[in-house]
Amino acid sequence: MPERCSQGISGKTRRSFLAATGAGTAAALAGCFGDEDGGGGYERVSVGFAEQGGALNEGRLDVGVGTMMNFSITPGWLQEAMASVDEFRILDVADETSEAWDDDETLLIQDLDTNELEGADNDAVDVPGELSCPTFAYNFVSSATLDYDVVQTFLQTMWDVREDLADEFGIFAWHEEPEFWVENAYEGIPFHPAAADFYEERGVWNDDLERADEPDETLETDTVRMKTSQQGTTANAANEALAAVMNDNLDDLTIEAQTSDGTEENIGDIASEDIEMGYLQNWTAREFREGVEPFDDLDFEMTQIFHYYDLPWFFITNNMDLEAVSDIEADMAVSPTPSGSGTAPALERALEHALDD
Repeated sequence: MPERCSQGISGKTRRSFLAATGAGTAAALAGCFGDEDGGGGYERVSVGFAEQGGALNEGRLDVGVGTMMNFSITPGWLQEAMASVDEFRILDVADETSEAWDDDETLLIQDLDTNELEGADNDAVDVPGELSCPTFAYNFVSSATLDYDVVQTFLQTMWDVREDLADEFGIFAWHEEPEFWVENAYEGIPFHPAAADFYEERGVWNDDLERADEPDETLETDTVRMKTSQQGTTANAANEALAAVMNDNLDDLTIEAQTSDGTEENIGDIASEDIEMGYLQNWTAREFREGVEPFDDLDFEMTQIFHYYDLPWFFITNNMDLEAVSDIEADMAVSPTPSGSGTAPALERALEHALDD
């Protein structure tokens, strides 16, 4: 299993919040994604991950994105893009850009060996080797009020069937290592009391982690509804596999995997008690912790349950005149992520740093 990073991370969506206050669609999109040119001298477009290969071939897209789940698993949509594009390049990162990313405390930057990509040995594929990548740690969270026994039962069952989970969906192989369950915890967001006790019992609790106080009220339930992302994504497929395996081993508790349009929606649904757990990543977790709009209108204590996976991101192109991210030009169409993704602001910020160099 590859080495992973272990450092800590120093019912409404944003659109529905803005709509409720009278803001239009354009304002909502600007709130999510910055200026129309992405704030970094390029044309900001949104292309679905699986459509990137076709968009590159047709000239509708100059630069897209790729990732490797847990630094080792190449998603199918990226493999298809690498195979369908006549010339495929992962853009390098200049030293100045890497230093600017490292200096930005809102970004988590980790190194990825792009030679490990499935398909990287194709003669038409150009990869830079080791590469600095903006990385997102995805963890499941809940309200602190979620019933203690429900969380204990959930985690205990997941722990007991972790080998079955790994057989069902490869990403869960990392959960065979106890330390992975608390890896890349979000700074300033405590663990649910039941989760904290669970990890203490297994010897993976440490002084950098925070335990939430016992809540005054308790949310009792016999169904744990879990939201990740859209249908067709690896996150949702893994969530469905998790629910299937867990339900085969539970009697008094049911796990329900649900789709979502983004991590902001997940937070709103936890606040309104429309779901019990949702996943999010470190950027959105920081915005929630700091009360960034629209999260400043929410009044609940978010707690962490378990670490799901890590995603390092890099930029891809079929334009062989581009060598590094900082070579992107003002008239180029760039899709940091499809609309609605909570990773968009962070990847746009990374691009701003690169194009300012």
